[in-house]
Amino acid sequence: MGYVRSHRTNNTGIGKTFEDLIGVTENNLAQPDFAGYEIKSHRDSAQSYVTLFTKCPSFPRGANSYLRNKFGIPYEDFPEIKQLHTSMFANKPNNFGGKYSFQLINDRKKRCIFIAVYSLRTKKMLDCSCGYSYDALNKVLKRKLKNLFYVSAQSKKDKNGKEAFYFDKAEIFEQPSITNFINLIDNGIIMFDIRIGAYKSGKYFGKTHDHGSGFRIKEKDLPKLYSWHQEVK
Repeated sequence: MGYVRSHRTNNTGIGKTFEDLIGVTENNLAQPDFAGYEIKSHRDSAQSYVTLFTKCPSFPRGANSYLRNKFGIPYEDFPEIKQLHTSMFANKPNNFGGKYSFQLINDRKKRCIFIAVYSLRTKKMLDCSCGYSYDALNKVLKRKLKNLFYVSAQSKKDKNGKEAFYFDKAEIFEQPSITNFINLIDNGIIMFDIRIGAYKSGKYFGKTHDHGSGFRIKEKDLPKLYSWHQEVK
């Protein structure tokens, strides 16, 4: 087909365009997109993080609201409500708001990954009550990412800034491993990105709104998660 003009004018345009071309109806379901495969598309020149899946912490109940209310920072335009957007790894602490430090703790005995919060000044742990069980993570891996079709495309823009894609290669990934996932967490290859905000209007004003907290990995590291991988030529 050569270059196909983007069906959407933002970063998600590439995925929307490819899915339209193969007849996938846009949805936010937890199941795979097409014929048992999760489909992800990317620009060939990009080396950014890819979202594996989004999921709120599996414990305790109401973890999102708890973390936002306790450790969030105020919105600039609505200082009366808080937000909590930060990225964290298991192999190093981060810096959030100049006050807190977040880090993942992988407890293999308890089979859980905890979201640990420290005081940036004293280095003392302030909280480690929220996180994910291995079972909850494995369930998502097996349901959402059991089979992955990863499409690459060349990208170009015309003089008006309109983007077009040439889908020219793809890779198939199958059999993700929870063992690989946990090891990649430990080695700082998989990142956890927490994105918890609040509604700024309407009847839910001030209530917690999960903007897509999830686990992400760099494109080049995707094969490390799976037991089987093949290029489509």
